[in-house]
Amino acid sequence: VMVLLAFLTLIQGSRGFGEELSVFRIGTGGKTGVYYPVGKLIARGITRQFEKKQDPGGPSRPQTPCVIAVAQNSAGSVENVRTILSKEIEAGLVQSDVADQAHGCRGPFSKDPGSDKIRAIASLYSEKFQIVTRKDARIRRIQDLRGKRISLDEQGSGTLSVMRIILDAYRLSETDFSPVYLKPVFTKGKMISGDLHGFVMMGGIPMEAVSDLSGVGIFLVPVPKRISSEINKRHPHLVPGLIPANAYPGVPETPTIQVYAVLAVHADADPDLVYDITAALWSDYMGSLFRQGHPQAREIRLESALTGVTIPLHGGALRFYRDAGLAGTEIPLQ
Repeated sequence: VMVLLAFLTLIQGSRGFGEELSVFRIGTGGKTGVYYPVGKLIARGITRQFEKKQDPGGPSRPQTPCVIAVAQNSAGSVENVRTILSKEIEAGLVQSDVADQAHGCRGPFSKDPGSDKIRAIASLYSEKFQIVTRKDARIRRIQDLRGKRISLDEQGSGTLSVMRIILDAYRLSETDFSPVYLKPVFTKGKMISGDLHGFVMMGGIPMEAVSDLSGVGIFLVPVPKRISSEINKRHPHLVPGLIPANAYPGVPETPTIQVYAVLAVHADADPDLVYDITAALWSDYMGSLFRQGHPQAREIRLESALTGVTIPLHGGALRFYRDAGLAGTEIPLQ
């Protein structure tokens, strides 16, 4: 934090006292997941687009602020929503089902006043629920988790919320095995040593936390379509999905459930700023970062910007999509 403040002070001094400077903080997830590397790409692209606006040789609206975007690691979707609502961060990557719970003041947000103030900028990519186990743990079905030591991610994560829904579909609970609550970044050593039999994560693919275990021998436990379809009836934002064969070397195609990752902000965020952030997200420069960055980022496209968005768009984002002539902007603005 001190290094960032020193950097911002240096930048401010070089630009002059009369020019507005602001930090746009983006909540992501653990550093071995996908939210963090994708969030870093988004932060880099946003900062670059605002730098271009400051270029004396380029177009600039009057009083265009200098915005520096920063990706921050976090506990995940639930924490990101709460820190957006408390205005500790300006934006965050959030599972679409968690965003919908927040907007409806349900689930983990049933006692959070004002959680309906969450708004969307865009849908980014589909996230797959991954139940990762050691092959030698002989866990081939959800029921085989009984008696095993499994990490369920941190309290306050979207992953944990979804795992509880899956367990409920099997009439199981956390008391049926030995749960621990660790981010995937802390599971690698325990998986290698055998102290953990497995861990779960909702995220894009491939995930570093899984790829790093290729030498251990891993198995992805399926969520059969029969179960995922039943879950979908009760939780419409959780839909049947597939982890493709060889997403991790030697691992076959695996049925699971999926959601979409949404970039979210507070309803009170400045509309002009959100318009510019949305424009930066879909700029040519950002597109080149996505194509060259994390494999999951290649799925981020303007054509699917509204796929899986079930909460209202922020007014600034809605204005951008209408100006861009993007179909599907009938999503209500509330």
